Amino acid sequence: MNRVNDNISMRVPSLFMLILGIGLLISMPFAYDIWPAGFRWVNPGINTAYEHMIVAIYLGLAICLIKGSRDPLKHSIIVDFTIISSFLHGTVMLIDAFAVEHEMTHLVGDVPMMFVLVAVAYYFHPERYLKSQMKKQ
Repeated sequence: MNRVNDNISMRVPSLFMLILGIGLLISMPFAYDIWPAGFRWVNPGINTAYEHMIVAIYLGLAICLIKGSRDPLKHSIIVDFTIISSFLHGTVMLIDAFAVEHEMTHLVGDVPMMFVLVAVAYYFHPERYLKSQMKKQ
């Protein structure tokens, strides 16, 4: 089970990792400009250096997901990182959306996006997905 082609049940997690990686590569550099109210935190002021840092981190994650999609079981730790970091990121933003004045729009923007990502990444986690496929057989 080293390669996706060797194990048909890994095609779905592989495709998930590839699509998520490509999606992040394409969308993250533009997210703050496409929907500022949903992604840009403006209080106490716009911090473009912070935004660039977040984009860089997600581009790094995207590259790792794309590379890991070639062998999802071997690289399932990147999906673990995606789940854990997205849950923590979403939780911090959820708290801050209530705590920081005028940031409630994030409750319909990047906050739910993080928790949806957690749920989808959990569902398509290579190890969990393999176990669920084995139970069906």
